[in-house]
Amino acid sequence: MRFSIHQLFCLFLFLLFLSCKEKNSPSEASFKCIDGLALDTYPCENFDLYAHVPTQDLGGTRLNDIWGWTDPQTNKEYALVGLTDGVSFVDVSDPNNPVVIGKLPESRLNAKYKIADFDQAYPACIIGIGETEAAQSLTQGSVWRDMKVFDNHMFVVSDGQAHGMQVFDLTKLRSYAGEFLTFAHDTLYERLANAHNIVINEESGFAYAAGVTSAEVCGSRQETGLHIIDINTPLEPTFAGCFFDPDTDLPSSVNAGIGYIHDTQCITYDGPDSEHVGKEVCFSSAEGAVVITDVSDKTAPSTIGFSGVSQMQYSHQGWLTEDQTYFLMNDELDERNLGRETRTYIWDVSDLDDPVFIDYYTHSTSSIDHNLYVKDNIVYQSNYTSGLRALKLGNLSNAELIPEGFFDTQPTLPSNNNLTYQGNWSNYPFFESGIIIASDIEDGLFILKPDF
Repeated sequence: MRFSIHQLFCLFLFLLFLSCKEKNSPSEASFKCIDGLALDTYPCENFDLYAHVPTQDLGGTRLNDIWGWTDPQTNKEYALVGLTDGVSFVDVSDPNNPVVIGKLPESRLNAKYKIADFDQAYPACIIGIGETEAAQSLTQGSVWRDMKVFDNHMFVVSDGQAHGMQVFDLTKLRSYAGEFLTFAHDTLYERLANAHNIVINEESGFAYAAGVTSAEVCGSRQETGLHIIDINTPLEPTFAGCFFDPDTDLPSSVNAGIGYIHDTQCITYDGPDSEHVGKEVCFSSAEGAVVITDVSDKTAPSTIGFSGVSQMQYSHQGWLTEDQTYFLMNDELDERNLGRETRTYIWDVSDLDDPVFIDYYTHSTSSIDHNLYVKDNIVYQSNYTSGLRALKLGNLSNAELIPEGFFDTQPTLPSNNNLTYQGNWSNYPFFESGIIIASDIEDGLFILKPDF
């Protein structure tokens, strides 16, 4: 049988379609969400459960942040799971059968930075979670650990202790041959002691450490906003500059220091404000304010605009919509301090010089909200005791978010009225396969399939 060129071309396109469909469509999950429960245990809606990896299997006692990496050579997807004393690596390429690869223990930088006043040196400790019995019982490590990825390397910081920034070559995970591995970092950046978070603009190759309160550079604790590091050569990170602006400091229920920034998202701007297109811009959650900064010149970053809201208690973290028109932010203390139901704050940032607060979206729960990310017009928000919540972007000019589903990783806790720092810390929704990974402080790693 002979085929025409046209028929062969059509056959090629059809096979390509099948290949792409198979690659981008996650496999069926082992535990469906049926009648509001997965595995007859976890309250859910429009989320199925692939697998649950208990904390002890990850080589730790408690979890915190989470991120992901896809190996460009093997296309394997890995969960990078923060622990109180290191980072655990889990191969989630077959999400129904995850494989724990090993662990990177935390650094031992405490000897270099000897800080007498723990609470004053590490202000994150005083906002709540660091005061819990479980947190105070730690004999080593820290409640807080955050990691991001650039050029197949992981960059890790920690708060509540002197730790520096670890750099680890993730391609070493390929060496796994069936036995749990203990790794060592490849280099340690020591010009900062602690950082609450680390974010990376992968287009520019610069990392931004937020919540740094003890460092060799950038001034004293009261004068630290963003600590900027050039990581274009990952194993040779170099200090690039600092951002600090006392004029952006607005009142909040916790004062961690003038100009203190708790978290940030830094991008090469391509949004609606033509004046700033092409610049490197950071959108920071800074206690009582949202601060927008031009960091194109690392030696002289400058404030573009900032905004706050009356009664804001603690602007914790936020994320831009994909068109860079709106910024969604969580306040980690308003539920506890003001008796509110969970609220997500929404800003119109179409004019970077004049960010405008639109309104709150009020959830059906009163749990404390935590990290949120936006992918394909869906907000994935980790809200501690009420678990992972998914909300579709609606008319954001009216602060409209539309609930799409949830997965509660803490079924034994009353999700609607428990104002404690337990449960779902964070999530990572950016794998090409479509799986979602989520970290539960007490109960480990959850691998989920959204079914909207």
